[in-house]
Amino acid sequence: MNLLTILGLRKHPIELSEDAEVDEKVTVENLYKHRWVWYHLILCSQMIITNILLVAILLITALK
Repeated sequence: MNLLTILGLRKHPIELSEDAEVDEKVTVENLYKHRWVWYHLILCSQMIITNILLVAILLITALK
């Protein structure tokens, strides 16, 4: 196992053989999973930005 495989930048040979069996058809369930991931990614990024802004407001008010 090399460093790229450990960091997740390159797939393990076992995973490469599993990808050949994956069905790429668009189904309602598959579409729902993708939308769920994107929704939570956007939600998480908004929460991180909100927390950064709240810490900035806290620091500004504490220094006044």
